[in-house]
Amino acid sequence: MLNISTNETYNFFIVEDNPAEVRLIQEAIKEAGLQDIVELEYAYDGEEACEYIDTAKHINKPINLVLLDLNMPKISGKEVLEKIKSDPEMEHVPVIVVTNSDYKKDMIECYRLGADGYMQKPADFKKLVDFFFSVKKSIEVRNKLSIYYIEKEYYDDYKVAV
Repeated sequence: MLNISTNETYNFFIVEDNPAEVRLIQEAIKEAGLQDIVELEYAYDGEEACEYIDTAKHINKPINLVLLDLNMPKISGKEVLEKIKSDPEMEHVPVIVVTNSDYKKDMIECYRLGADGYMQKPADFKKLVDFFFSVKKSIEVRNKLSIYYIEKEYYDDYKVAV
């Protein structure tokens, strides 16, 4: 298991309408050994996500990574993505779309809107844990969260679109 020696806390924002999926993400983060350096915030629909983003900006709370589902109630994941990437204060925030959609059109549209990554929800828990191990390895090796490194590590074993 990797040993992270950092005092930094990484703020991950999970936008997912399925509480069971959120619980799996929580467990995968714990299994990967990230629970001590990752603070999680959640939104269960697109409207709640947009409100959280506005509040985070207002109180200067950084968001280091957004994991975004596409099919969200009230406001779609694509609209949330567009809001993040069209805002000069937020455009630098890495957004990885995590979805059940395997439509190439969705992937192309998400990249056009500025997504930093696009992956189908892993079919088994181990693959989700492996994704968070690649996040952990990025922090350890790069001493920061590197989307390029995460995708390279994860893509070598599981098909994450880059």
